[in-house]
Amino acid sequence: MKRNSWLLISSLLVTGFVTWSIATAAAPAPVRPAQWRSHDIIVDLHNLPIRYTCDDLWYKFRDVLLALGARPAMQILAYRCGPQFGELANSPSVQLHFTLPEPLDTEQARWADMDAETRNVQLTPGHPGSLLNSDCDLVRQMKDQLLTALPERVISFKLACAAPRSARRPFEVTVQTLTPVSTSARVAAQVSPASQLPKRVY
Repeated sequence: MKRNSWLLISSLLVTGFVTWSIATAAAPAPVRPAQWRSHDIIVDLHNLPIRYTCDDLWYKFRDVLLALGARPAMQILAYRCGPQFGELANSPSVQLHFTLPEPLDTEQARWADMDAETRNVQLTPGHPGSLLNSDCDLVRQMKDQLLTALPERVISFKLACAAPRSARRPFEVTVQTLTPVSTSARVAAQVSPASQLPKRVY
C-alpha cells in the first residue's frame, strides 16, 4: 500500500514538473517600451581568407544588423575592398551607421517608439541568408568588433574556422537582442516606405 502511495506521489510530482516546464518554455518574452538608439561603428577587418567585394560586405553586414533588430534605414560604407586593391582587399573596413531598440523604464515609457521583446538570434550559415560556410572568419571578427560594441549580449558561440571547408556548420553565434514587435502609429506615420530602405554608400 505504501509503495502504491509513493508511486502515485512520484507520478504527480513528475507530471507537475513537466507541466511547469512546458508552461515556462512556452511563456512569451515580456514586451517592453523602447526607442531607437543610434550607433556609429567602424569595423576594421584583418587578414580575411576571402577578398570580398564592397557589395558582398554591404549585404552581409546589412543582413546581420537586420537580424539583430536594427531599423532598415541604415548607412553602410565598405572601403578598401575589391580586386583592384590586391592584398589590401583582405583587410577592408566597414563603417556603419544604424539604430537599434533601447529599453525604456516606466517613467520614460511615454517617449517609446515601439514595443520590443528580448529574443535569442542565431548567426549560422544561411541565417541570415547571405552568410555562407566560408564566412567563418568574417563572422568571428564581427563578433569581436561589432557585437561587443553593442548592448546585445553574445550568449554562446562556436567558431571552427580552421576546420575543413566540408564542415557542416563552421560557425554558430547566439546573440540575445531586443527586437521590435510593433511600432507606434506616430512614428510609422513619420517614416515613408522609401526612407526605410537601407542606404548603400561607397
